[in-house]
Amino acid sequence: MMDPSDRLEKWQLVFAIVVAKMPYGLRARVPSGEIGVVDRVLIHDLPLREAEWPSVGAEILVVCGGYTSGGQLRLSARESDIDIAGAKLKKAQAEHD
Repeated sequence: MMDPSDRLEKWQLVFAIVVAKMPYGLRARVPSGEIGVVDRVLIHDLPLREAEWPSVGAEILVVCGGYTSGGQLRLSARESDIDIAGAKLKKAQAEHD
């Protein structure tokens, strides 16, 4: 079982490795070893054909979208979500300084 302190925080940016392509999207492993899901509509801001999805083994930048009620890690690779996460991080850093 994973240590709860290893869980990603919502809006946290991490690099993940694509471990599988599924009909519903991608399965990707984050640095803690946890496997998350990138829903097909969260792979890119524009609709992509499956052939255009990142390959298994590819490293992708993702943002944590939280966890489902069943504990499944939700991820997004959309540039717009990554931009929002980056802006939130910059704002938090500015408030801390």
